[in-house]
This record gives sequence, C-alpha cells and structure tokens, in this order.
Amino acid sequence: KFIDRVAFRVEEALQSNEIINVFQDDFEMLGDEEAASGGKVNTTNMTLRTFIENDYCKGKRVSCIKFHPKKPFLVAMSMIDNMDFDTRSLIQGKSFDSYVLILNFSDNHIITLNYVLETPIEVSTIEFHPENPNMLLGGCLNGQIIVWDLSSQDHRITAGLKQKAEQ
Repeated sequence: KFIDRVAFRVEEALQSNEIINVFQDDFEMLGDEEAASGGKVNTTNMTLRTFIENDYCKGKRVSCIKFHPKKPFLVAMSMIDNMDFDTRSLIQGKSFDSYVLILNFSDNHIITLNYVLETPIEVSTIEFHPENPNMLLGGCLNGQIIVWDLSSQDHRITAGLKQKAEQ
C-alpha cells in the first residue's frame, strides 16, 4: 500500500533529478569569471550604495527595513545588537538604548539620516501605518508595540545633530 501511495511522487522526483543537474555550481552563473577577463559583468549583484553610521549602528545588525509608502526615498531601518542566542537570553528583559533610523536616499550620492527614533527595548520589526504614513509602528523583542509620530519634530535630524524636543 505504501509503495502505491508514494510511487507517483518518487517517480516525479527521479525525473526531475534527471532533468536538473543537482551537482552544478550555481555560483558559476553569476558572471564573476567573465568580468575578470573583460567579459560581461553581472550587475544584479553589485552594491550601489552603502550607509555607515558609527554612532547608532556600531555593533548592531539590521532586523527590518521598510520603505515609506508615500515617499519611496525614505527608508526605515530597525537594528538589534549583534549577539548570539545564549548571550541574548541572559539579558532578556533588560532595558538599554536601541534605535530605529530613517534614511533619506533622495540624493544619488549622499545618504542622509533624517530621523533617530529611540526605544528602551530592541525593535525586531517595523511597519508604516497603511492609512497614516507619518506613523511608524515597531514590534519589540519583548512583545511590546511602540508607535512613533514622524510629523513631530522630536525625532528629526538637522545638520547631523539630533534636535532637542521642546519642553
């Protein structure tokens, strides 16, 4: 009975193994060897621009990236500390500064930092509100949700310095 039930799937798998070369090196198709010899260059894997911010990004990794729904040149990026599971489990529940950065890609040559959103808990995922794109929601590692209003001047960056909130 078992053979009768799985015979079709086994035959299908065997046929696909005959058609597809499972031992082929997929990296050969990227075009790097041809680029070195003056042949064609694979532009799909080229790095166009990079962003480095040592004040907020040092020792962290990006956990989520979202484009602004109305302004595609604005990109929100949440970051978490770059640590292994064992280390993270030891500090679980502890509060420390974490940031969500909003970058401006409107200039073709310079990527600027528009907003620095602070949070006491690391944000693992972010999303713009579907009806109000000035609202950014962040899902924290501890399960909390944080909401930022981007129309407020509290988080805006001016000339590389964070503006102080008006009291």
